[in-house]
Amino acid sequence: MPGGELRSRYHRSMLKAGHCYGPFDPVTNIIVNTIWYEVTFPPLSQLDELDILGTLNLMRIEARSLYGLVSFLCTHDIDLNANQAIRFLLDTDLNLAATKLCSGVQEEQEAFRDAAIAAWHPRPDAQAGFLCSCWKPQVLSLLTDNGGQQQLSSQCVQQLAMLLSSAFNSTGMSAQQKQPVAVYERAFNLSMSEGRKQRRDHKRISRKVKAALSRYEMQNSGHACYQLHVICGVNISVSGRDWKRKTRFDDDYYHHIHANFLVMRDVGSVGSVPVLFFAELSNDDDGDKDSQLLCCPVDFPTPGAEPVRCLFCELEGIRIVHPASGEGFHGHEVEFGKMVRGEDLYDNGYYREVYNNDRILSNSDYITNWIHDGLEEDYMYLGSNDFTIKEDDGHESDDYGDE
Repeated sequence: MPGGELRSRYHRSMLKAGHCYGPFDPVTNIIVNTIWYEVTFPPLSQLDELDILGTLNLMRIEARSLYGLVSFLCTHDIDLNANQAIRFLLDTDLNLAATKLCSGVQEEQEAFRDAAIAAWHPRPDAQAGFLCSCWKPQVLSLLTDNGGQQQLSSQCVQQLAMLLSSAFNSTGMSAQQKQPVAVYERAFNLSMSEGRKQRRDHKRISRKVKAALSRYEMQNSGHACYQLHVICGVNISVSGRDWKRKTRFDDDYYHHIHANFLVMRDVGSVGSVPVLFFAELSNDDDGDKDSQLLCCPVDFPTPGAEPVRCLFCELEGIRIVHPASGEGFHGHEVEFGKMVRGEDLYDNGYYREVYNNDRILSNSDYITNWIHDGLEEDYMYLGSNDFTIKEDDGHESDDYGDE
């Protein structure tokens, strides 16, 4: 996706409705689902451009997509159980080849509707109708002409938006716009406050990533040759908890941040191939500490390859691509060695932080299977137009105004 459009207009719709199931290959499905949802159900509030795709939001849309894929297959073939469906997906690289699997439009639409419901799509009926109508040679032509992993042009995205919108309109279904939610003033203020906090936190990380990228450029080429495309994975809970460094009673202190981000090699060129970077950053706002840490390109993971391990990212259930050498960042050999020996990583005395395989597996399983709404990152996409204020009658019972 074009960087500007992704960070502003399509940021929200990719995380909310950019599922990988549909009539095309998974990557094409993500693109068409993202663009169609944005043009058909635009947000009520226009928010600032964001450089970071929320990490837990990304993992949630991935989990939802998996449930949608499995549901599609099990609806199509009632003799197929979930384990067999997952095996089929592994064997076919998640490509449903929907037009070949379903015998007719009605069967296909029913399967896509079940997929959308299982995947928590905000508009399951509308998406099912859209996916049955969007198989057009022009869609593939627009994407193919822009070339594989290369960046799409803004013009191409605009053309896709018009094409996908007309395909949906041809189904005769109406796009009912989202209505503001009625909440009490207290719930409104809490939502706005949390949204501002989340955006501040993300902007802080964005500044640190841009500074690390700039230092990398100066050290390796002496001039600016990269442009940040988007930050696509962040773990702020690296090297800790350090109980001795708690800043407030309710804040846990971690020394470092791990982040993945995509950059474009040729600044300003459309068709540039993205490069994946890893950075280890300091959680302090002291730039001198960041300058001593790691920032480097990393290879895109190949299918079936064993990932480079990091104790802290695995503990949080967050998949960050780390440097293949496994050197230069916290959470690799030294920390795993201490975990195996049962040593305290930070000499926390009475408040020892427990690291073990059971905890890693439990946390990872919890995060990987999270499909519900209610993530703190969701507040970033809410603005004042998303709510109307209800009159307080003195019986307010919760943050959402339900009595």
